[in-house]
Amino acid sequence: MINDVCSPTVSIITPVYNGNAYIDKCFSCIQSQSYQNIEWVVINDGSQDASLSKLQKIASDYSNLTIIDQKNAGAAEARRVGAQRARGDYIAYLDIDDAISEDAIQLAMAKFNEEVDLVLFKQIKVGGDEPIHFNMFTDKWPQKGIDVFKSCIDGWGAHSFGVYRKEVFSNAYVDLDKFESLSKTYKDELLSRIIFAEANMVEYCEGTYFYDLNDDSVSKKFNAEYFKIAHNAFALEQHMKSQNKDISIERMYSRLYFDLLGRYLKWRKELVNKDEWRLTLSNLAKHISIKQDINNCITKSQYIKIVPRLLCLTFFKVRFFTRVI
Repeated sequence: MINDVCSPTVSIITPVYNGNAYIDKCFSCIQSQSYQNIEWVVINDGSQDASLSKLQKIASDYSNLTIIDQKNAGAAEARRVGAQRARGDYIAYLDIDDAISEDAIQLAMAKFNEEVDLVLFKQIKVGGDEPIHFNMFTDKWPQKGIDVFKSCIDGWGAHSFGVYRKEVFSNAYVDLDKFESLSKTYKDELLSRIIFAEANMVEYCEGTYFYDLNDDSVSKKFNAEYFKIAHNAFALEQHMKSQNKDISIERMYSRLYFDLLGRYLKWRKELVNKDEWRLTLSNLAKHISIKQDINNCITKSQYIKIVPRLLCLTFFKVRFFTRVI
């Protein structure tokens, strides 16, 4: 184990909402880190179970645990509060039901230099039939932050689990605050993209983040408010323009449009706010070029999708039709 008192402090931030069943396992993960100069910042985000009392019991014996108790505000806001209270100049976040390898922080910190603003872990999804390795968009590192951002316009070419300079993390929240209409549930996605876009260089290490696939994910269940995730695209375009970055995010509009359309058709009998969904789909469709969408299908050799996508886009580009489904 490394026990260098001169090494920078890394604050690991963990939001907890009714996570009592996972706290002991997460704490064990923190304790096992080979990098010793660690502060564990846990935000009890309005839990209704015994999470807070268990954390307080741990804190009585573990001096490097900082507990923040607050009303439920969502994971993104909980991380912000944690970053503000963190003592370290470096930030990592660890969800309560996830884990990192014993050498994760050590390997990440070894990659930092004056140009690197964040170091990403290797990610493995666990909890399913077999582990799933996240495939990064490249195996050549470091990468410019803006190039990592570009890989995350249409889906995710890179995940966001790693160690960040606290300054970069905090600055991204300043930008995030400009968009008041964002749903608290989906702020994390926009936050990660803003960080990538504003980072200087991004590194990668072999420390592993184990992402637990569980059936409680809000992205899998019926959610009448899920259409609000589209606000991320509108906000991101505004942000890029404000930073004078001439980068098209049309592929993001396209991905969100077809994702929301699929959910709308699946859930429409249960939805009581169909008008909000239809308006959002119409607004997304306005940002998508049919010609460019066809070209993207051809580039990916997805010829079978061209006609269905063309019909679906045309449907919501013509406002009259939005009233009939």
